[in-house]
Amino acid sequence: MIAIFVLAQKSVAIAETVKKMLLESGFDSELVCSENSSCNSADENVKSVYRAIRERFRAKEDIVAILPMGILVRAIEPTKKTEDPWVVCIEENGRYVIPVLNGHRGANEFATLIADAISAQVVITTSEEPYADSE
Repeated sequence: MIAIFVLAQKSVAIAETVKKMLLESGFDSELVCSENSSCNSADENVKSVYRAIRERFRAKEDIVAILPMGILVRAIEPTKKTEDPWVVCIEENGRYVIPVLNGHRGANEFATLIADAISAQVVITTSEEPYADSE
């Protein structure tokens, strides 16, 4: 399961596009929205997106978060590189898609798929990948 988190109302349409693309690509996904936003398409509305991200991360669910990266990083508390799920962050206006954790284990690939689906720029920061084409 891939959990898609939305904090702000302005990001709901982006989240819906991401969820549609993931479902069409054969991936189970769910949209989790803050109770403070009007998110009629949510699979779940939560009082604390921060707490929900932490719970899903600890349950080893992959995460797409459309919210400020600082909130995401503080919520996930990564523990073990080989066991943690991948995490992707989308800037709230949908301009940038950033793999935050475990790029080599799927985050880079999913960030690229998501960026293509929402016409955004993917920002890959893992050490090997930016230089792969230069060899």
